[in-house]
Amino acid sequence: IHVVSCHAEGEVGDVIVGGVLPPPGETLWEQRTFLEKDETLRNFVLNEPRGGVFRHVNLLVPPKNPNAAMGFLIMEPADTPPMSGSNSICVSTVLLDTGMIAMQEPKTEFTLEAPGGLVSISAFCEGGKAKRISVTNVPSFVDKLDAKLVVDGIGELTVDTAYGGDSFVLVDAKQVGV
Repeated sequence: IHVVSCHAEGEVGDVIVGGVLPPPGETLWEQRTFLEKDETLRNFVLNEPRGGVFRHVNLLVPPKNPNAAMGFLIMEPADTPPMSGSNSICVSTVLLDTGMIAMQEPKTEFTLEAPGGLVSISAFCEGGKAKRISVTNVPSFVDKLDAKLVVDGIGELTVDTAYGGDSFVLVDAKQVGV
């Protein structure tokens, strides 16, 4: 397995650039689901002695969408999220710095495909290195407002749910005594 180490402001997002075939699936979502259920690759790269709770690893795969330059699947210690900003920054940096995507100084623009959808990348480059990456994430939206959620040991909470590359539950801290 050929892994290029990378981080986004200290958050590790290493990238598998070779030695692993794409998982089965007609879509990146199906490939992501395979990785989540199988866990062989996840356990190999995320657990000791190669990994730990600090490490995220991204697998490059051919994109399914013709508008994307590359696809990537995200493996984090707790899950396989549909999208991650820091991981998309790491993937973009590795693609440019290794020459897998041609760099154009001072700015290189391209699209990545994550399981959650297409992500637009603007990379500001200098001296053959990606210096700063800007990500336009998948569309965000509110799913539910004022939904009721029962939490053992706390009781019923009123929460909002939203999507922005992954699903989020938002709660007013006063409800839980913070």
